[in-house]
Amino acid sequence: MNKRIRVTSIFYSIQGEGQHVGVPSLFIRLHGCNLKCSFCDDNLHRGDYTERTFDEIYDSISKYECKRVVITGGEPSLYNLNPFIKYLKKRAYYVCVESNGYSFANIQEADWITYSPKEWYEIEEYGYDELKFIVGRDTDIEKIVSFETDKPIYIQPMNHFDKPDMQSVKRCVDLVLQYPHLRLSVQLHKFLGLK
Repeated sequence: MNKRIRVTSIFYSIQGEGQHVGVPSLFIRLHGCNLKCSFCDDNLHRGDYTERTFDEIYDSISKYECKRVVITGGEPSLYNLNPFIKYLKKRAYYVCVESNGYSFANIQEADWITYSPKEWYEIEEYGYDELKFIVGRDTDIEKIVSFETDKPIYIQPMNHFDKPDMQSVKRCVDLVLQYPHLRLSVQLHKFLGLK
């Protein structure tokens, strides 16, 4: 039951993206990803990690009053996280997972799933609560604006590793104003200088 999970970091901050922006959250960053995106803002998931049991992770997060967990990466759905998610929910945590959609079956027990597809020619229609697309200065957004769903669609500027790229931010603002069914997600934590 108490399997080990490859963790690169655990930290407490605010959610800077999507529907839950501004909400204090405990972040559990996992090791590994199935993709190598040129714009990835977190190379930490490719480096060192520690294998931690469910109880060891709980010991790290239980010292905070916060009961919201965000499991991110890398790509969390590389692993079957359902037993771990159930473990956290039994301890009254609300569990969010950020995923590129590798395997929704591995994270289906989550309370909230943010889907950030990187291959836009094959966007999944089900298995998540919100969509997040990373948009740069010159990104072709035709597929995004034509995608139909009842889920919120966020566009997020392709920012620098530790700070906003204001040209990408401006483009995303302009796009949201042009296509009002889209929503803006700016990575608030980068504006505030947080993790």
